[in-house]
Amino acid sequence: MLVPSPASPVKVSVVGERADRPPEKPGGKWRGVSLGGWLLMEPGPAKELFRRFPDEQGHEARCEWELMENLRRTTGGLDALREHRETHITIEDFRKIRAMGLNAVRIPFGYWAITGPSRDDPYEGPAMEYLDRAMDWAEECGLQVLLDLHGCPGGESGEAPCGRRQRPPQSTWQWRRWRFSETLRIINIVAERYQGRRCVTGFAVCNEPSPEVPSDVLSRFYDRAVKTVRNAGMGALRVSIVLPVFQRSLEKFVGQWELQLQGRVHENICFEVHWYHCFENHWHGLTFAQHLRAVQSHAEELRRYPLVVGEWSLALGCGAQPGKVSKEGMRALFAQAQLAAYDEASYGWFFWTWNDQHGIDWDWRESYAAGYLKLNETAGDLVEIPPRSPTDEDDPLELLFDSPACDPMVRMGDTVYLRAFNGRYLDVEGSTVRARYGDRGKWQQFTLCPCESSQASAETVQDGDVVCLLSHNGRYLGVYGETVEARERRMAAQCVFVAHVDSSSPEARHRSPIFLQSLTTSKVLAPNEGGSGGQDRIVARWSDFGEWQRLVLEKPLSTVVTPRRPRRRSSFPGLVTPVGQGRRLSGSSGTASVRRRASSSTGNEAAPSTPLRKRRKSAPTTRSDGSDGSRFASPVKRRRASRSDELKRPTTPVCKSSRGAACVGATPLQLRCGFPLALHGTPATARSRRSSAAAARLVVAAC
Repeated sequence: MLVPSPASPVKVSVVGERADRPPEKPGGKWRGVSLGGWLLMEPGPAKELFRRFPDEQGHEARCEWELMENLRRTTGGLDALREHRETHITIEDFRKIRAMGLNAVRIPFGYWAITGPSRDDPYEGPAMEYLDRAMDWAEECGLQVLLDLHGCPGGESGEAPCGRRQRPPQSTWQWRRWRFSETLRIINIVAERYQGRRCVTGFAVCNEPSPEVPSDVLSRFYDRAVKTVRNAGMGALRVSIVLPVFQRSLEKFVGQWELQLQGRVHENICFEVHWYHCFENHWHGLTFAQHLRAVQSHAEELRRYPLVVGEWSLALGCGAQPGKVSKEGMRALFAQAQLAAYDEASYGWFFWTWNDQHGIDWDWRESYAAGYLKLNETAGDLVEIPPRSPTDEDDPLELLFDSPACDPMVRMGDTVYLRAFNGRYLDVEGSTVRARYGDRGKWQQFTLCPCESSQASAETVQDGDVVCLLSHNGRYLGVYGETVEARERRMAAQCVFVAHVDSSSPEARHRSPIFLQSLTTSKVLAPNEGGSGGQDRIVARWSDFGEWQRLVLEKPLSTVVTPRRPRRRSSFPGLVTPVGQGRRLSGSSGTASVRRRASSSTGNEAAPSTPLRKRRKSAPTTRSDGSDGSRFASPVKRRRASRSDELKRPTTPVCKSSRGAACVGATPLQLRCGFPLALHGTPATARSRRSSAAAARLVVAAC
C-alpha cells in the first residue's frame, strides 16, 4: 500500500518546466515493461532455471553462456530450456500487461534467437517462432512492441546482459570482438521479417554498449544500423529506432552523433538511457533524499534530448536507509518520483522487468499489485519535492526523511556513524574495522573523543580538530602500518586522527563530509577498494583526499538508542591531565605531543572554569625560534596564527632546503621549509589544504 508523504513540502513538481521539449514519438509515448529473461536469459527473471542447473562445483551460472554450458552437459537440460521458453511468457501475460494500463512491451532477444549460434558459442537457437507468437499476442491485445537486440555477435560488452559475462581479471573481451557486420545482418533479417507488423513501433539496435567502444566507432555503427532498418522497410512514420547511450556523457555523445551525420538528418530516432539507482559505488553512497534529487536531474535531461528510459526499477543503493519514513514509504515515493520524471521522456519508458525473482523492486506485477506503481495520476500529482537553494547549508529534503535527534551540530562526546563512499558504514567486530553494511546499528556506533583533557566533551568538532574514535566495544580505532584496527583500550599515538571537514562551514554537522587522517602516518582512512585482503576492510594506505577517502559523519535519529554522552573528561579511557604544555598519549610506540586549537580569549587571562571545561592559566610557551606555540590548533591546521609560526616536533630531523633555510619538521603534513599548509597566506580551506599537502610532499622530496 502507498504511504503518505512524511510532511507537507512546498508544492513544487519533480518535473519542473516543460519549455523547449524535443518532439514526441509518433503515435504516442511508450509506457511499457520489458519481457526480460525470456529470449535472453539473465539470473534475475530466469532465476529458477539458473538455480536448477549449477555447474560441477555447485555454483549458479552468471549469464546465459554459462547456463547453456551447464544445460548441455546435463541430461534433460535442453528440454528444460524449451519448457522455459514455452511458459515464461504467454498470451495471459500480454493480457495482464494491457489490463494494467501499459501500452507496450520491450522484447530483449539474443542474436542466436534469429540465426542460431555462430562459431563455437554454446547458445541454443534459432527461436524466431517465439517472436512470431509475441507479434500475434501484441496485435490481439493492442500492445506496441519494441524489438530489442539485447545480445550482439561477439558481445557489445563483457557483461551478462549481452549473453556472456567476461569481467576482469578473467575477461578476454575487448570492443573489437563485437562483430559489427554480423550484427547489421541480424538487424536486417529482423527488420525485413517484421516490417509489415503494425504492432512493431520500435527497434533497439543493441543494448548497453560498453563505454570502451569509442564514441566515433559507435556513432558510425548507429548510422549504418539506421540505414539498414529503413532500407528493410521499417519506415520513419511508424518505427522509431533506438540508439543506446550507456555509461557515457549524453551531451558529448550527441555532439559526436551530429558530427557523424554532418548535417544529415535521421527521422524518428531517439537515444536510450538506463537509470538504475542500485549499481556502482556512486549510487550506493547516496541518501534517499539524494536519490530523489537525482531523479529531478533526470527529468531535466529528458527535456533536452529525444530519449526513452529503456530500463529502470525501484531498487535503491544501500546508503538509502529508512529514517522518518519506512522502507515501504521510501519505495512508494521513489516509484512516484520516477513515474513523474520519466513522463517527461519524449519517447516514454519501460520498467525492468515484467516478472523477476529478485523481489518486488524488480517485478512489475508485484509492485503494481502492492500499489506502488500508479498510472492513473497526473505527473504533477504524483510527488512533490521541496526546492533547494544554492545557499542552503542543509537540503530541506534531507530534513524530511532523516534528521538528528536534537541539533545538527556534532560535538565531542557524541555518538556518530561514519558512512563510506560506497554507502556502507564503518563497523567494528572484535578488533577488525570494516565497512560491510548499509544499515546503522550498534556495531556501527562510534564516540568522538577529545584527545586532550583541555578539550570540553561537549565542544563542537571543527575542521582541523584532533580526535579519537571509541568503538562500541570500548576500544579505540588506530593505524598500524596500513591496517586500521580497534586494539587499544587507552588512547595511544596510533589512535589520533585529524578531522578535515569538507564543506563550506568549518564546523562539523550531521551529514558533513569529512576526511580522517592519521596523525602518525599522515594517511587517510578509506575502504580497501580494489586492494588485496578484503575490499570491505578499512585501511590507511593513501595520502589523497579523494572520493574513496571521503566519509560522511552522521548523528543518530531520535528513535535510535545510543550510549550516553560522557559528561566528564574522566569518562574517556586513557584521557589524562597533561603535563606542562603538552598532551601525553600512552602507547607501545612511545609518546607524542598533541595540541589543539588555541582559546578564543585574548591575553594571558584564563576563562572561568566550568564543569565541562577547565582553562589553564599559564604563560605562553616561547619556542626556540621565538614563536608562540600556544596559538596552534593542531599539528595539521593552525588557527589565527601567522605564516612564520611553526609547531615544534623535536623528534623530526632538521634539513636544509634550496632556500638555505632550516626545514623544521612539524608533522608529516606540514611543509618542512618554513611554510605552513596555507601557502602564501591563503586560508587553509579543505581544498587549499589538500593542494598544500601535495606541495609539501614535493618540497620534502626536494630537501
